[in-house]
Amino acid sequence: FILFAAGALMLVVDARRARRDSERKTSFVSNVSHELKTPLTSIRLCAEMLSEGRAKDDAARARYLDVITKESGRLTRLVDNVLDFGRLERNRRKYDLSDVDLCGLVRGAAESQRSRVEAVGMALSVTITEVPVVRRVDGDAVSQIVLNLIDNAVKYAADGKALDVAVEADGTVIVADRGPGVPKRDRERV
Repeated sequence: FILFAAGALMLVVDARRARRDSERKTSFVSNVSHELKTPLTSIRLCAEMLSEGRAKDDAARARYLDVITKESGRLTRLVDNVLDFGRLERNRRKYDLSDVDLCGLVRGAAESQRSRVEAVGMALSVTITEVPVVRRVDGDAVSQIVLNLIDNAVKYAADGKALDVAVEADGTVIVADRGPGVPKRDRERV
């Protein structure tokens, strides 16, 4: 009987571990899909604007092509990050830290999303200090965070009609909308 009970206990433990692993994989796939969809949406929107002739002048066409180029580069970096996922699981994720001007980085991320933000009826305000704010960060990671916050605002807070992106002189990066906010039940998890 003791052997039977020990065997049953091992099966229960293995089943729980398998369920946790399955939940993690599902969460990972969901997160990766979210990360990849953001640049793809921007690329598609700008390509549609160009193909439908809605870019009325050379400057607008150049802006759309610039967004497509930058977002394609970001998409490549995201795919590279997914390919490096094994390192994350083994706690070997390496950040590429370098001195980065947060002003330029955040401005670039916000401006790359301007047409997408405005397409859902939101006004985008970008307030960046004139003095460079240089910090030692992983520029791709910070850019990804800002883009995710903008993406979430577009998806969940468009009714607020405004999105403010800012970098303050002390290095604080702000992405603020006037939407409903994160429900209380989800705040701790977020």
